[in-house]
Amino acid sequence: MTDTRCAVCGEGELAEQRGTYVFEWPADFPVESSRFDEATWWVCGSCEEEELPPELVARIEAERYRLEGLLSPLEVQDVRKRVGLSQREMAKLLGVGEKTYTRWELGLSAQTKSMDNLIRLADQHPEILLEIESRRNPQRQRVIREYFDSLPEAKAGSALALAAHGGELDQKAAQDLRARLLKLAEER
Repeated sequence: MTDTRCAVCGEGELAEQRGTYVFEWPADFPVESSRFDEATWWVCGSCEEEELPPELVARIEAERYRLEGLLSPLEVQDVRKRVGLSQREMAKLLGVGEKTYTRWELGLSAQTKSMDNLIRLADQHPEILLEIESRRNPQRQRVIREYFDSLPEAKAGSALALAAHGGELDQKAAQDLRARLLKLAEER
C-alpha cells in the first residue's frame, strides 16, 4: 500500500491493522458475522473507513459462497470443463447470457441457488439438460427422422444409444427406429 491518505474522506491517514478481521454480513444472511484470523487491513483515523487488500476480500468472498451453499467460481468453471462445453455453450444450456455465465466463473457475480442447482445437475447428469434442450426444438421430429435415416451410415455403437434416448416419437419414427435397430442387430 503506497498511498496512506483515505480515499473516502481525503482527510485522514490510513493506519495498518493486523489480527482478526470481523466482517459483518447483511441482515438477510444466515450468520451475523465471520472472523478472519491473521488478516491485514487499513482504517482511516478520521472517518474510520476500512480499506481491505485483495487477499482479504478473496477470503470473505470464499466464505460467502460457503455460507450460501454455492459452488465457488473455480468449481463452476471445473464443472463446465468436466462437461466439455465452452462458456457460450454452458450459458446456452443453462438459459443465461454468456456474459452472465462468464461473470460467475470470474467471481464478479454469484449465481442464484436455482442456477447453482442446474450447474450441479449439469455436472452429475448432463444428459438430462441436453434432453430438455432438445425437446425445445420445434424441428425435433424432422431432426429425429433425418437422424434415423442416417443410422445405416453410423459406425459407432454410441449413436444407437443416443437414438434410444430420444423421448417421445411419433408412431412412424418409432416403427422406423425399431426396424433399423433390428436390421443393425442382424448385421452384427
